[in-house]
Amino acid sequence: MSMVLVKENDLKALAFNKLAQAGLDAETAQQVTDVLVHADMTGVHSHGVIRVEHYCTRLKAGGLNPKANFSIEQISPSVAILDSDDGMGHSALIAATDHAVKLAKETGLGFVSIKNTSHCGALSYFVERATARGTLAIAMTQTDTCVAPHGGAERFLGTNPIAFGFPVKDSSPMIVDMATSAIAFGKILHAKETGKPIGHGLALDKDGNVTTDPHKIENLLPFGGHKGSGIALAIDALTGVLMGANFGNHIVRMYGDYDKMRKLASLVIVIDPQRLGNPFFAATMSAMVNELRAVKPMPGVDNVLAPNDPQVAYKEKCLKDGIPVAEGIYQYLAGQ
Repeated sequence: MSMVLVKENDLKALAFNKLAQAGLDAETAQQVTDVLVHADMTGVHSHGVIRVEHYCTRLKAGGLNPKANFSIEQISPSVAILDSDDGMGHSALIAATDHAVKLAKETGLGFVSIKNTSHCGALSYFVERATARGTLAIAMTQTDTCVAPHGGAERFLGTNPIAFGFPVKDSSPMIVDMATSAIAFGKILHAKETGKPIGHGLALDKDGNVTTDPHKIENLLPFGGHKGSGIALAIDALTGVLMGANFGNHIVRMYGDYDKMRKLASLVIVIDPQRLGNPFFAATMSAMVNELRAVKPMPGVDNVLAPNDPQVAYKEKCLKDGIPVAEGIYQYLAGQ
């Protein structure tokens, strides 16, 4: 699979044009573009501009509302619900994050549940947005199912990701962003293309047996056995079940049913350390990550990294050399 190196602004222009042609207003198209290109620039290509075609397909089929009108119901000084009116999940999560930051600055805590939403891209974008305001954030979302629960032979869980973001003084934030599946679907697609096996204990075949052959994969496994399975269930409960939305196998699938609104639920929690009486939070986080990096590495490891270090390095490389985009994806974006 050949790759093209594209400058950040050029890639943003290409993605923006496609999304605007598909019916999104300029502000929404820009927000979606920013989230997607952020994913590509942090090495999460599975959530990058590769998704533009999918969103355009959904918009065209009627499974996304291009003219969504967000509304916020304020439940209490710290708690709100954002109804995203079946619009783009990226814009909904940006609005929810910004509102949660505002509440946190006022009360110490902002808890914003999002309902009637859709796929929102990499969660790291939203928690990083909160850290830029000196707050810490937790974001999570449900997804359609492709993961077998611990001990199960068929799908019941989504990849249900969760992300944490912490401001670090004079440095990039510490971001922890992970799916609760043992492997990302993007990595399986990559294994299929390269013809390489995946690691053991990551996925199941159609009979429920563990397989390393990417072509035989029917479902993924949760990370850490029963632990990942439990966290994935908790995320589904904190999003879908809490908002009276769907959960598990009742969730409208991302690929297929293009004309159906997905009605996903997500959650953003923001905490302002300043309001909790701690003006030194970001400075202490700086000491924490530096002490972490100073830990003696195990044999064969150069040095211990803090979460987000590889992503920051990847981003710097992209800014210098351009962002790697698969040839086919580039052709789609550049085509009329």
